[in-house]
Amino acid sequence: MVRKSFFSFLLTLVLVLSLVTGCGQQNTANPGNPQSTNKLTIGSMNIEENLPILVAQQNGYFAEQNLEVQLIPFQSPVELQSAFQTGQLDGMITDIMIAALLKSSGENLRVTSIALGATPEEGRFAIIASPASNVKTVSDLKGKSIGISNNSIIEYVTDKLLLEGGVNPSEVNKTTVAKLPLRVEMLLSNQIDAIVVPDPQISYVVSEGAKIIAEDTKGENLSQSVTIVRSNTLNEKKDALNRYYQAYTKGVQAINASPDQYKELLVKNVNIPESIAASYKVQHYSEPQLPEEKDVNKVLDWLQEKGLLKNPVEYQSFVQSGLY
Repeated sequence: MVRKSFFSFLLTLVLVLSLVTGCGQQNTANPGNPQSTNKLTIGSMNIEENLPILVAQQNGYFAEQNLEVQLIPFQSPVELQSAFQTGQLDGMITDIMIAALLKSSGENLRVTSIALGATPEEGRFAIIASPASNVKTVSDLKGKSIGISNNSIIEYVTDKLLLEGGVNPSEVNKTTVAKLPLRVEMLLSNQIDAIVVPDPQISYVVSEGAKIIAEDTKGENLSQSVTIVRSNTLNEKKDALNRYYQAYTKGVQAINASPDQYKELLVKNVNIPESIAASYKVQHYSEPQLPEEKDVNKVLDWLQEKGLLKNPVEYQSFVQSGLY
């Protein structure tokens, strides 16, 4: 009887340990995709788009919503996209071009808001000529070399700015320089006639003697960064996303009311060259809103013309309304 009781005890102990081990594995197997419906994990590069999130964290706006938001910075766009695609993130901040390409490739995602670019003035991109270049207008770029990253929002903006200036994109020599720091270095060392970059790189190269030839702050709204969210996050954490955008909106309002108050936070968390940090201005941010269908369709048409869409992307299944 004693032996029988002892073996029964051992069997019970093994079963209990198995259950405990299993539960522990379930809770730690994917730390980037927590089960808590009060936690969101957002990935991004070290870019200006992050400021409303940083302000909402600093000012306790997320805490007011009983929400934990983890903003994870990445140094490489490839690593950022990989983390999103493998389910380590609930969402990420990216440009609308990448969002469309991921959607076309079969990723189950939705655009939930514009991060920057609700107006042409937000999220500036520009064609910049080198300090030694004699290029002064868009028409002067004919036959010249322009450093870009191909099949990207950079190339899209380049094509549109050239066309606005009366130049067919085929009349310039597009040179692929994928790494932005190298693009900037080549321009300032006069190894290339012009480049296309966003801010803060625009402000930096201009401070070093380069010249703005065309920018997208007027006319068509060409460049938009967006927040995208995995569809399973929308299904499982919609209430958390509602609360996220309430806090995010307060962050935007705080920045626009007192931009200089958040200058230090911006410089600390965004890759702004030290030489322009003191003079660099915190820009205006728009409250959460979806990109307009006409702007999305222009991007989709461009991607379609270049044969980059694996599958069609429709606006209504690309964006998610009702979160704010």
